[in-house]
Amino acid sequence: MKMMKKLLSLSLALCLLLGALPFAAADEVVDPDLTATVTLGDWPADTAPDSERQAAEAWKAKVEAQYPKATLTPDYYSYTLSNYVAMAKGGTAPTIFQPPFTDPQLLIRQNLVGDVTESLEKAGVLEKFSPAYVEMLADENGRIYGLPRDGYVLGLHINIALFREAGLVDEEGLPLYPKTLQELAEYGQIIREKTGKAGLVFPASETYGGWLFTNIAWNFGCVGENALEYQDEDGRWVCNFTSDQAVAAMEYMRDLKWKYDILNADATTTDWASSHTALGTGEAAMNFAADDSVDQPTAYKGLPVEDFALVPFPAGDAGRYALAGGTCYMFAPNITLDQGTVLMAWLKAKGKLPFLEDDIIEGIRTDYAAKRDRGAPVIPAISAWNDEEYNAAKQAIIDEYSNVDMRLYNDFFDSITEGTITLRSEEPVFAQQLYRELTAVIQRMITKEGADVVKALQKAQDSFQEYLDDEINDY
Repeated sequence: MKMMKKLLSLSLALCLLLGALPFAAADEVVDPDLTATVTLGDWPADTAPDSERQAAEAWKAKVEAQYPKATLTPDYYSYTLSNYVAMAKGGTAPTIFQPPFTDPQLLIRQNLVGDVTESLEKAGVLEKFSPAYVEMLADENGRIYGLPRDGYVLGLHINIALFREAGLVDEEGLPLYPKTLQELAEYGQIIREKTGKAGLVFPASETYGGWLFTNIAWNFGCVGENALEYQDEDGRWVCNFTSDQAVAAMEYMRDLKWKYDILNADATTTDWASSHTALGTGEAAMNFAADDSVDQPTAYKGLPVEDFALVPFPAGDAGRYALAGGTCYMFAPNITLDQGTVLMAWLKAKGKLPFLEDDIIEGIRTDYAAKRDRGAPVIPAISAWNDEEYNAAKQAIIDEYSNVDMRLYNDFFDSITEGTITLRSEEPVFAQQLYRELTAVIQRMITKEGADVVKALQKAQDSFQEYLDDEINDY
């Protein structure tokens, strides 16, 4: 109950607002004189299901009824950093678009996005904005340039059946899960010895391995002046894979294979989906994954909800960090207050602002009922908004359809609400290329016993630095 109450004021997380919030009656005019033209880069693609495009047309009609002189132009845009920079500088960026949480601070620092603080205030939601999102989406003066669409916090998925078989449960049958990365290695070794299954499934293919490795590296101290990438005094982006902290983190990865032998045998070909399969089918006992994917090993791969747990990301010697990722809405650098007003109405119509209406409440109830019926864990949502009425209404629905023992989740949520874990966004520039380089190093570490960690990281560092120089540095 303590954790449930704290969820009502969470400072970071996932915006799970579902369905369309009616903005007002279709014939109600809010401002007959407001004149603005906006391009909707978040419009569904032509290949989207008919239901999505029909919903977008309905939202658009509502906003146009509210602001008869406003023009909303559908303009589906698939964001990438490199093409957006050129569009923003050339004045052709869509008025609203959807970048991942890797990019907001970079876009803000380079004046490539627009300030919507006054628009949020006019919409009546500025004071309801989560402080942690302010940190991610604001400049040093607290001016806000975006708002969350969805997100997640990385933790550790547990197959309790394998923990039980390995003797790693307490007298009440709750898993004795690893609190530290060292314990993860040791517990994984016990699971391997007792069950013959992998202690940890690790997706070391494509970019997945490097992505998860960054979270491990933070816990070894790859933050601040030891970050994996940083901007120097001259504004140049610098790759830093060879710090003592990064080397120690990669040596840990090597040890998971050759010292502790806890990894899945096919790690170099395992992707994100197959890692969930391995946990759900009992081929592995642990998987680094988030609260937005608890349905994958359960509802989709057959693991009963009573044999599944979500726990905090294990700590390292340098602290406990967890990745908070996802997607946000941001705005063109030349956005006006009138354009912002129209776009807040658009986002409200889409159900992305914290307002309560009968049909959105019914939509949330329908969604959680469907989760329960298909065997997915119904767990608390981490709200992006400090609106007690809205959060309480949503939590009441979650309680109504709950199908889990919350003792299997409390530590995960409490680590966020109580601040015992530090949440970080992804690496700031060209994260996917960074992940790709680090995945290649991990693959070498787990396929070649005795591989030279420093040599492999130096090679990756040189390659990624060249990429940074070509793509973003001025030479």
